[in-house]
Amino acid sequence: MKRILVPAILALVVLATSVQAQEGLSTTRIEAQHKHLRSMEKNLPQYEANFLKTLATENVDMQAQALQGLRDMEQMFPKYTFKSLIEPLGAKLKDEGADGVVRTLAALALDELHSDAADATIAAMAGASQDKSLQLLCKALSVRSQYK
Repeated sequence: MKRILVPAILALVVLATSVQAQEGLSTTRIEAQHKHLRSMEKNLPQYEANFLKTLATENVDMQAQALQGLRDMEQMFPKYTFKSLIEPLGAKLKDEGADGVVRTLAALALDELHSDAADATIAAMAGASQDKSLQLLCKALSVRSQYK
């Protein structure tokens, strides 16, 4: 009886310890890197407003950094819609004169919004963009959005 009971108790202790250890862990890489999500979540509307302001600047580097920051925020807060950014992101994506990196990041950010309006903008650019690389990216994102 001891031979069965001791290993069973040890197995339960190991399982309980691993479950307890995993309760505090996040499921994504971004969440693991940013442990203060609750305090950040309160400020999401302000972050969204700041992204809008930065996208309106003429500084390409600032736009690219804002778009990458937005993509990170979309991963950290997948339930937040960032609705006010759909139109400006679409405008950046459609602007043939805009920087290629900014347009690419705008397409990726739109895709991560998981919005029908954003998906429609991406699908439209899949056939309309003069930039063949961006056109290919939009086609790939459009295929992926069909299976969401």
